[in-house]
Amino acid sequence: MTDQTHSKFSQNLLWRLKILTFTSGAVVMGLEIVTSRILTPVFGSTIYTWGSLIGVILSGLSLGYYLGGKLSDKHPNFEKICGIVFSVGLFIVGIPFFASSVIDFSQYVLPVPQYTPLLATFLLLMFPSVLLGFVSPYVIKLGTSSLHRVGNISGNLYSLATVGSIFGTFTTIFILIPNLAVNQIIFGLGIALVGSSLIGLKISPKIIAMAIVVTLIIPWSSLSINTISHNGTLIFEKETLFSHLDIIEFGDNRSLYLDGLRHSSMNMDDPLDLVIDYTEYFHLGMMFNPTATNILFVGGGGFTGPKNFLDLYPQTKIDVIEIDSDVIDVARDYFNLEKNSRLQIFNDDARKHLSTFEKKYDLIILDAYASNYIPYHLMTDEFFKIVEKRLEPNGVVVSNLIGSIEGNNSPLIRAVYKTMQGTFPVSYIFPTEDNPAFVQNIMIVSSNEPYEFDRKLLLEIAQSSPIDYLDDELQEKEHFYEGSVDVSDVPFLTDQFNPSEVLFNPITQSSFTQDFQNSLPKENQHREDMVNLGLGISLSLIGLVWVIYFKKKVWIVSEK
Repeated sequence: MTDQTHSKFSQNLLWRLKILTFTSGAVVMGLEIVTSRILTPVFGSTIYTWGSLIGVILSGLSLGYYLGGKLSDKHPNFEKICGIVFSVGLFIVGIPFFASSVIDFSQYVLPVPQYTPLLATFLLLMFPSVLLGFVSPYVIKLGTSSLHRVGNISGNLYSLATVGSIFGTFTTIFILIPNLAVNQIIFGLGIALVGSSLIGLKISPKIIAMAIVVTLIIPWSSLSINTISHNGTLIFEKETLFSHLDIIEFGDNRSLYLDGLRHSSMNMDDPLDLVIDYTEYFHLGMMFNPTATNILFVGGGGFTGPKNFLDLYPQTKIDVIEIDSDVIDVARDYFNLEKNSRLQIFNDDARKHLSTFEKKYDLIILDAYASNYIPYHLMTDEFFKIVEKRLEPNGVVVSNLIGSIEGNNSPLIRAVYKTMQGTFPVSYIFPTEDNPAFVQNIMIVSSNEPYEFDRKLLLEIAQSSPIDYLDDELQEKEHFYEGSVDVSDVPFLTDQFNPSEVLFNPITQSSFTQDFQNSLPKENQHREDMVNLGLGISLSLIGLVWVIYFKKKVWIVSEK
């Protein structure tokens, strides 16, 4: 081989190595981000979920760098590293088929809330992370033709891997997740790895790759990897910037689900009715402050509360702060949210908005909490002080929380109650269930004014009001908590110290299992299960063919 020919060969190899490096860097970050959409519906968007994702990816890459470095010193071969990348792509393509089983297994063998997401993440991502870690040291070994260029080559390739990671991060966040389903993104990441690896593989792997693409493209819209499903008919689905959004119809009800949990429901025959019981307790604010005219809802959902208030209290003007623009859009498109001169909607983070918006309110209703997500910045002393500044002197805050007042699931509620006492001298607690130890929606009503209320007085107000809500509930003493709340063993929550995930992990509580368990009617669900089973079997057979081929034709041959 002449020097000129050798130079052209080296340049050609270097470009192929760059393609492999860039793609691997992009996929590993994209995979980390999109996997959060599989884990958060089950484990919540907590520090444990995100810490597990980051820690497992970094651990896998570190181990991969070490093993890949050792492997690259023994029979380095471009076809071998391409075969490894092909294998990772095939594994990633299979994630949608076994993710739910991995999560169920993790919850069964390690039912510890702090560590279960770590085990699930390890099982899902450790293998591809380790093998993708092989790429950097291996391509540096192959790309360095002489010792004096090792610094230049390694610097270029590591830089390209980092650029790939940046590209994968931003593309997944700003383009893929807002526009594609999770399973489609994962398939795309896997196919991207398979495609990039083909530059160093022969004809047989290309046939296998084509079989994978054909297998996935034909039925891929029917594949579901939802780890929490719902009963009814799916009429709309989207990956928003903040969650997986579903609109489900079941009978006369239409419901909004975010990350698998029901956030709002509407009776399609009576769109202004309050379908979910706890939303009736929003009217406690009007009982405490019947002259309220300026009202703020923090958290929109299906805008059930704001629509109901607009209809029942014609003297009011209502503002709503909702962080997710897609939630606002589906409220307009699917939940009869119409334009109203008395309604103003702000697409913003509530704390950020309240910190800069000077308007004051007679009533603020905090409904931004969920059972699988704890917005810690909306339950600290600093936040409640911001809320207090936005209240008129006789203003009232109604905060909807999830937990219990007594028992093992009460620390978070009691910590928030303790924190709110630091700002508001008066707070009343209203459970929505009969037993204070049950996990349930808990309403805390707070104010700067020394309102003197008891259950009897509130019942009289409810019975004399033309609004037919809470009459039956307030007749039962269980819905007006008159016991003392022990806050001696729970922390005062601040921006600096807020262990909210430790205080109460709602994901493990069976009480949060929704009424609706399956996303499709039985016959459709059975059809989808059969399609997914067929896809899984097909991909398994393709994977088996690849393992046999890779072992005999790539790995063994390259070491001879």
